[in-house]
Amino acid sequence: MLIELAISLVTAFMAPVQEKQGPVKTEIIFVKESKAPCTGVAPMECLQIKRANDKDWGNWYGEIAGFHYVPGYRYKLKVKVTQNDNPPADASAIQYTLVRILNRTKTNGATNSKDGNAAFSRRWTLVRMNGNGYKDSGIWMEFDTQQQRVHGRSGCNGMMGAYTVSGNNITFSRTAGTLMACPDTNLMRREYEFMKLLGDQTFQYQVSGSTVTLSQNQQPVLQFRLGKKGENPIQSGKHQMILGGKKWVLNKLNDTDIKNSDGMFLQFDPQKKRFSGKGGCNNVSGAYSSTATNITFRQAISTRMACLDNDAMKRENDFLKTLSDKTFRYEIVDKVLNFYDTNNNLVMQFTEESNPPVASGNTREWAFIGSRKWNVIKLNDEVLSNAGIWLDFDTDKKRFNGKAGCNSIAGNYTTNNDEITFSRTISTRMACPDPAVMKRESAFIALLSDRTYRYDIADQTLNLYDKEGKIVIMFGMQSK
Repeated sequence: MLIELAISLVTAFMAPVQEKQGPVKTEIIFVKESKAPCTGVAPMECLQIKRANDKDWGNWYGEIAGFHYVPGYRYKLKVKVTQNDNPPADASAIQYTLVRILNRTKTNGATNSKDGNAAFSRRWTLVRMNGNGYKDSGIWMEFDTQQQRVHGRSGCNGMMGAYTVSGNNITFSRTAGTLMACPDTNLMRREYEFMKLLGDQTFQYQVSGSTVTLSQNQQPVLQFRLGKKGENPIQSGKHQMILGGKKWVLNKLNDTDIKNSDGMFLQFDPQKKRFSGKGGCNNVSGAYSSTATNITFRQAISTRMACLDNDAMKRENDFLKTLSDKTFRYEIVDKVLNFYDTNNNLVMQFTEESNPPVASGNTREWAFIGSRKWNVIKLNDEVLSNAGIWLDFDTDKKRFNGKAGCNSIAGNYTTNNDEITFSRTISTRMACPDPAVMKRESAFIALLSDRTYRYDIADQTLNLYDKEGKIVIMFGMQSK
């Protein structure tokens, strides 16, 4: 008897202490046939779940122990919900464990769904490739559902090809692209990887909201954001800031590659809605208007200095012709500015070069103006060469002097922001032997007599504009 009592006491003391478990309950949840992009600690893909009384699907950031998810199937699950009073620091206090799969139904695939059909009428912009996310990839595709063709941009180059859809599978074939070299090596690597992944490959695709995911072997490969066809990734209202304050160096014109040494570039002034630059030998300038997707060039003009190189002259003429009263669709990708015609052909490509413009009306600008002699190279609609008409500005005394052709002129000027006002203009009274010269001189003096103009400096030209934005006088820069 004593032995049995001793054994009982020992057993009682040695028995393990049972940990207190939280309350246990079960519930029914539904799991959608496709995941959706979400952000936890880092960008990821989440299961989409809802309960019986939920109207919308929600992100599921955790795990369901014992549940193996297969895309393309919608699930009804019974799960055990356990409250863990002492969870790890990076884990939820609630644990879900699969009790039973109550229903598993294969869906018809995204191509037969409303979302799937709508996806092919929109633009697909790449946002993720092999796990790497892109804010502005410069890669997009659009689909021609009647011809079963795809076209778009692979980065620097245009891309095109064929595609077929079967269930929730999409196959790309005969993909090809233009062969222009990218000025940005990172963009070129991204383009090469994208075209290699896409070419002659079959993917399972899923549409979830505004996202399309292309997968292979149940692993996401490419992910796209759905947008309107023809949209530009530049947000509305920000395009002026993105265009302005930079020097855009031309590196492709139609089908011709342009070298940096050719000296062709554009700059944009968003406040004045003016562009300026160099066509190679001569200065170019004009007006422009833009939206987030399109830009229109107007009143493109240039100085008339002859180029010694015939090829340079032809290139410059082509450049000016391309800018003359034309509208283009444009996009900016990784410091590359592309202009496309209505057939989506690349017409011009520029690379950004940091060169902030000098603010109008400040001391630095007028110090520059005062250090140069300014020859008139355009008067109203007449282009001039060696006409003997020029001005020199004394920025300390706010005086100007010069030649109107035959006679000397002088007067006062004042500036206010981007405006200049000429006053008290006088001249000598020597008669010109050439009536045409005398007529031109009179016109020039009249334009400087108590007149106010908007002005700007475009590289090596000083331009005066009337109220309609037309250039009245253009001066070419010359060292004193």
